[in-house]
Amino acid sequence: MNKNTFRWAGALALALTAAIQAQTPDFLVNAFDSGDEVTSWTKWWGAAPQSYDWDSSVDANNSTSSGSLKVTVDFDVNAYGGDNQFSTSHYFGSSVDGTQYTNLVFDIRFDTNSPSRVQAQDYGYFEYGLIPSDYSQLYLGHLTVPVGSGGWTHVTAPIDPAIAKATNIIGVTIKMWAGDAGGDSKLTGSTVLWLDNVKLQGNTNTTPAPAPTAAIKIPRPGLTITASNPGDQYQRQNIVTANASSWVGATGPVTYSLTLTGFPDTNHTGFQAQIFLIPAATLPGETAPDYNEPNLIFLQISGNADGTAYASLHYKTNQPNGNAMVYNNNPDNGPVGSLGGVGSASPLGTWSLTFNNNTDITLTAPGGNTANFSLGADAAALFADPLYAYFGGQPNSLANIGQSIVISRVQITGTANPVDDSFTADTLDSNTWQLRAADPSGLVVVPANTAYQVTWTLPDYGYTLQSASSLKGTPWVDSTNSTVVVGKTKSAFVPSSSLPAARGGYFRLFKP
Repeated sequence: MNKNTFRWAGALALALTAAIQAQTPDFLVNAFDSGDEVTSWTKWWGAAPQSYDWDSSVDANNSTSSGSLKVTVDFDVNAYGGDNQFSTSHYFGSSVDGTQYTNLVFDIRFDTNSPSRVQAQDYGYFEYGLIPSDYSQLYLGHLTVPVGSGGWTHVTAPIDPAIAKATNIIGVTIKMWAGDAGGDSKLTGSTVLWLDNVKLQGNTNTTPAPAPTAAIKIPRPGLTITASNPGDQYQRQNIVTANASSWVGATGPVTYSLTLTGFPDTNHTGFQAQIFLIPAATLPGETAPDYNEPNLIFLQISGNADGTAYASLHYKTNQPNGNAMVYNNNPDNGPVGSLGGVGSASPLGTWSLTFNNNTDITLTAPGGNTANFSLGADAAALFADPLYAYFGGQPNSLANIGQSIVISRVQITGTANPVDDSFTADTLDSNTWQLRAADPSGLVVVPANTAYQVTWTLPDYGYTLQSASSLKGTPWVDSTNSTVVVGKTKSAFVPSSSLPAARGGYFRLFKP
């Protein structure tokens, strides 16, 4: 029997054992020995025209009885803008447990006549990964091939068994985005590449796999936003208003505010909480509207190494697919979009952005410090309704992935569609909010009646959370509390009504 046992009303005690890891054979996705293997590789998304063909004359192993998948993508950044990209998907036909495999491996080759990035001097930012059963994407890494490299590149991409959703994989995917009209990540022309020998390498390690480790804590009620998308340091994890709410033309002051009750510690500086104000004819669908949309108001709240915090206000106008204006504070470098900011003794508390009229803005920190700014009338006019408000967080470094903020309240006052949400319900109100996140599983509402949060590491194959009021004389009962997976952990939220006893009790992870 494998189990972790811990008492919620006293010291944490863990009993850890291990399970034997069985060997898993390789799973060959495609060697492209015949043209029949190409038919399952199809366009997933991207405006750039794409074609997928079998090329019997090109093989990574120089075999005359095999070939490869030839991918042709006609990029045009002027025609397709931010959607100047391609993505292909290949489905297995049945799901596999991705945690039983150590690597995704394949061979890739670019035609040297393919368009290239000027500064990077490569053929683009090429990404690859797995497709879970919910049709999301688990990207495992990226590749940049230098210009002039016409040979094959062998790629070995490790699969972390603790990644959320890895237990149920239905396919593989490759993609490349080239829609940065204002920067170097743009391509125009026909990219030709070949893909060969795609497989999942089976786990041959027979050493014992570690049991999950568990902990228990009293959580902070509210909306917990975790940077849970693996390998994505610039992931935006946001909620966005379902209804438009602009300050432009309002009869009085309009305020957008959020209250933070949780923030990463001083070892994780650079993590930010944010408010984006985005005008759009329809509700923006992308997760990075601050970059993709042409007009933006951006409040950035960051913690400092000494525990203090600073909020800065930025904006841009008429700059889709770029952010050069957002961070510019030098008139010699073009339009200035960095307006300044205000400090606070802590990131915790309420941060407010008040538009006193169409052009005059007051930023207020939790301790009461304020700063005042102005927009030109022409710029302000670009933010008339429909305008949507995003609230969320972003890690900004790989070291901050897995960190969280907690928003306990969001308010929008003075508009035709005011908002006042303290996130006391079990889920987000779909009449008020929509998710716009790189990994939606990282946004979790902690119910107000939650007494404890039990969290354990993944993988947890075969384990069940159980509770008992005593270690002697009482049975262990399977937990019926709902669980959520965020990054590499799973959590159960235990309400007061579900505690095993009034004054004490125990939880354990049990595996027969």
